[in-house]
Amino acid sequence: DFESLIAEFRANPTESNDDEEAASAESEEESSDDDQAVPSTRTAAAAVPSASKGKGKGKAAVAAASDSESDDSYWDSDSDESSSSSDSDDDGQVGIARWLKKTPTKEDTSAKKAKKDRAQRSQRAAAAQAAAAAEEDEDDDGFTAVGKDGKAVEAPKYNERNLNEHLLALIASRGRKNTNKLESIKSLETLLGVGVNALQKAKVLMALVSAQFDSAPSSGYLPIEMWHKAQSRLNELLSLLEANHQITILETGDSHDYEEDFEYNNATITLRGSIIASIDRLDDEFTKSLRNIDPHTPEYVERMRDTVPLYLTIVRAQGYFEHRNLNDSLCRVAFRRLEHLYYRTDQVNLHVESAAAALPRTSESHVVPASTAGNMEAIIHSLCTFLYLNADTLLRSRAMLMHVFNHALHKRYYVARDLLLMSHIQENVHQADVDTQVLYNRAIAQLGLAAFRLGKIQESFEHLVELMSVGHHRELLSQGVGQLRMHQLSPNEEQLQRQRQLPFHININLELLECVFLTSSMLLEIPFMASANINPDARRAPISRAFRRLLDYNERQVFIGPPENTRDHIMAAAKSLAAGEWEDARDFIQSIRIWSLLPDSEEITSMLASKIQVEALRTYLFTYATQFESVGLADLATMFDLPKGKVYALLARMVYHNEVQASLDEVGGVLVFSRTSHDASSRLQQTALALSNKANTFADINERVFELKINGGQAPGDRQQGGERGDRQQGDREGRPAQNRRDGGGGRDGRDNRDGQRGNQNRRDGGSGGQGGGHRGGRGGRRGGNAGGGGGQRRNDN
Repeated sequence: DFESLIAEFRANPTESNDDEEAASAESEEESSDDDQAVPSTRTAAAAVPSASKGKGKGKAAVAAASDSESDDSYWDSDSDESSSSSDSDDDGQVGIARWLKKTPTKEDTSAKKAKKDRAQRSQRAAAAQAAAAAEEDEDDDGFTAVGKDGKAVEAPKYNERNLNEHLLALIASRGRKNTNKLESIKSLETLLGVGVNALQKAKVLMALVSAQFDSAPSSGYLPIEMWHKAQSRLNELLSLLEANHQITILETGDSHDYEEDFEYNNATITLRGSIIASIDRLDDEFTKSLRNIDPHTPEYVERMRDTVPLYLTIVRAQGYFEHRNLNDSLCRVAFRRLEHLYYRTDQVNLHVESAAAALPRTSESHVVPASTAGNMEAIIHSLCTFLYLNADTLLRSRAMLMHVFNHALHKRYYVARDLLLMSHIQENVHQADVDTQVLYNRAIAQLGLAAFRLGKIQESFEHLVELMSVGHHRELLSQGVGQLRMHQLSPNEEQLQRQRQLPFHININLELLECVFLTSSMLLEIPFMASANINPDARRAPISRAFRRLLDYNERQVFIGPPENTRDHIMAAAKSLAAGEWEDARDFIQSIRIWSLLPDSEEITSMLASKIQVEALRTYLFTYATQFESVGLADLATMFDLPKGKVYALLARMVYHNEVQASLDEVGGVLVFSRTSHDASSRLQQTALALSNKANTFADINERVFELKINGGQAPGDRQQGGERGDRQQGDREGRPAQNRRDGGGGRDGRDNRDGQRGNQNRRDGGSGGQGGGHRGGRGGRRGGNAGGGGGQRRNDN
């Protein structure tokens, strides 16, 4: 009534004024548009009650206020639009005047203010509603879930009788778009607790492990926490199968979707599933996580601790397959076990095998007999032998390459080399898949390292040259992604290379590999370069083009500072070795720090010092063989700090292989160089011969210029014109008949070969070159007879 309204106004006059202004503004809008009359009247009438009821407490007051405000905002927006449209229609302005800026009137200002006030009231009502809801939640901790239709959704009730029904529903929902994977995992864990016998638990465990693997993201790896849960459930499944021998899981088994599973009486049954697929997925997710984690962080080390539990799971699965005579699955799990052993040393593998030996065994294993305990070579040999006899071609090839790698890792070079050669895999490895090619490259690299550790420099170089000569050995070993010089990788190719990349702890040290390759190349290439002094005319290709290219680049440098990295040390040692300073070369090689990564670093450094002494002696003999008539063995032994017997054996081998033209005098203890070969000349003789050839070339050019000058710039004719022109001349300059000149004139104009007595011969030996070397032979005959002709012949041969 009126009294209550007066009391309300006195209590809150501001809000009442706002309501009155809003009501007046709405009434003005009603008058401007007849179509909106009814909803505007309702809104105006509801303005005061909504304000009065908003002061009440409880959900009813808040709900009423929110409803009224929402209705007001809805209808008022329509009325505003209608009023604005009616105003634009009633203005009567036509053309550009309709779009000019208008001066706001008092009515427009009041309408905008009313609209703003309504928005503020709506916000206050929503805040009050949220506060009331929070108070209600505090008062009542429980809640009821509702579905899309607003009806309450009851939680499913699981028991042993409806377990199959719910399990089938959860399995059917896998892979669907709107399926919540975490909720499915929780439901399966609940079903696992409901199962009353081994059959029901086995079926739920298989579905649970698969659901946990499904939670992995598409472009990443399975979260480590979820990986641990999957491993735990897989171990639980293996324990269940080990305790219940009547239950077998096969890929060709029956689904057994029967409601009577709760009445299972331990009868023999075969379920449909794949344990080996779960093992493969578990191992692959572990490798994928190592591939994506930064190897220089503690997280990588922490992740590496899961290697032993994973290996124990693989060993348990091997025992299960072996007991059930599942040959295909047994071969695959044995290969997985071999993958975890082949790249590690025996000291590390023994600790892992000691943990595996503590596992309970139901029967004796025929794959890895108990007699091999404590002998890692025998364990790996047993696994490889089983795969050789029972696995398919792909697994056999990979097992053989892993066997080769393991032998080479432990310095059993000859065993590894013979095994690789007998397999003939190098003949068709280019047709194999990418993973097998990577494994082959790793085996070859490890063979090269094993040969180097044994002092087999030539064999080490032969193993590594094909791998290290190319510029992308990192990609060939799957230890990184790099761009080729003339080829740009596409995003798909780069992604595939990253997926094939090996974890960091499996990688071969590329710096060590490069150091071994360059050191072997130095010990072979430097004596080979020095041997060119004995036979300079022999055209020889370099032994190592990569090393020769690096050495040439180093020699072209204007300023060369002290060596800083591995490559600089080897280049400095190569230059010292070529100069005969073997002690400096030895110091440069031994100062490389990368040798400390090898287990027998001290033996390797002493071996390299001995090799450098021997190669320095050979380089010295090749370089100065043309300067000596004989050299004493005692002097060589003193100069290179070698035993006299070793020097004698080395010189005897060089003489036997015809590397030097010399003979050993055992009585006098000297090496006597022979002069039977005239090709072996000193550097001074070689330089003088080159100068003589260049002087002949300059003289020939001068003759051509002079001939053009006397002919008035006209080019000389062909050979026959030159011969006829020789007939018409007064004869040979040395008094020989013109016929002989014609016979010997095989050069440019019939003037090139002027030795009448040796004309035809010079024509065949030196004159056949035309513009090349024949005219030089003829000119030699004119100047000095046989000496000049011989020079022309040598020039043509060169």
